[in-house]
Amino acid sequence: MTSSVVNRPFAGKSAKIREQYERFWNQPTAQPDVNAYLHKTSGYVYPDIPKWLKTSTPFTEWSGPVLSESKNALIIANHSSFSTAQYKGNEGRTGMSMIHILGIPKDGIFNGVALNRSNVYIIDEMIKLFKDSWTHKPMFRQQVIDAQEAAINRQKKESRDSEAYKTAMRQFHELKGKAWCLKTDDFTFGFHLWPDHSVSHLHMHIIAMPRELRQYSTGIHDDKTVDALDVREYIQNRS
Repeated sequence: MTSSVVNRPFAGKSAKIREQYERFWNQPTAQPDVNAYLHKTSGYVYPDIPKWLKTSTPFTEWSGPVLSESKNALIIANHSSFSTAQYKGNEGRTGMSMIHILGIPKDGIFNGVALNRSNVYIIDEMIKLFKDSWTHKPMFRQQVIDAQEAAINRQKKESRDSEAYKTAMRQFHELKGKAWCLKTDDFTFGFHLWPDHSVSHLHMHIIAMPRELRQYSTGIHDDKTVDALDVREYIQNRS
């Protein structure tokens, strides 16, 4: 099961992938920490290092809403709204597109830098899960779009900014019809490798890339985003 992706705007960062991967594995406790998270080792104490592995994360043993599911992977919504209007002064919290959802493994895999040849298949499984669901399950497509509206409402409650909410909802209604018509080739798949990640559990960013779908979202994370298939290739070709 090898996935192909047409839309790969974040490809070509092989040197960045190699540097982050090697820097991670040069940390003295990387291997035992990765093993402990994978095997849910009870009582294991992780080093108190920023952006490092933790006993639990928001995605560990995920029990929240699931948009789609396969044997080893889940597709879930992004907590953040896609509209920068709702994050004035904190644009980095915004989604990267009107459709920006996440693929996560059910197993305890820390990050793209923790992948190896035995588990790198999860990249293809997550991509296939999304493509099959988007193409063949209209309910999935509707749930993805509904999740964007839910994120706007959630951020309204958090910020209590009614004007920003109105702006975001206007943008949502402008784009939701266009989002419904997207093809799988309109999406790309990327990772934020350690230490550029936000949550210490592997999550693949599934992002609609047409310019009009990204016009109200943030581009601040583009530089740190690496192509999922480039990560797969690097892991598979390591000597």
